[in-house]
Amino acid sequence: MPAAGIDDVRNAVYDFLKKQMDFREVSVVKLVSVDTEKGTWEAEAEVYTPNKAILALELPVQREVLDCRDYLLRVDGQLKIIAYGPKDSVGES
Repeated sequence: MPAAGIDDVRNAVYDFLKKQMDFREVSVVKLVSVDTEKGTWEAEAEVYTPNKAILALELPVQREVLDCRDYLLRVDGQLKIIAYGPKDSVGES
């Protein structure tokens, strides 16, 4: 099986994040090949979620207020997400 291309990895990350419950918008901002032999990639994405304070206070708003969060993901050679989480909670490797 040929190694996954950058577009395949971007699509896998985007599709995975769009399926998450509170993510309204997703933008893949960085892709890096970590291990070419294993075909693993690291991706950074910006995701937009509803502002929890606005929701908790039930404030009336004309447009939904979204917060931007950075996520870090690891993708294996079969385009499966093997790890993900908020970027600020992931230590440098």
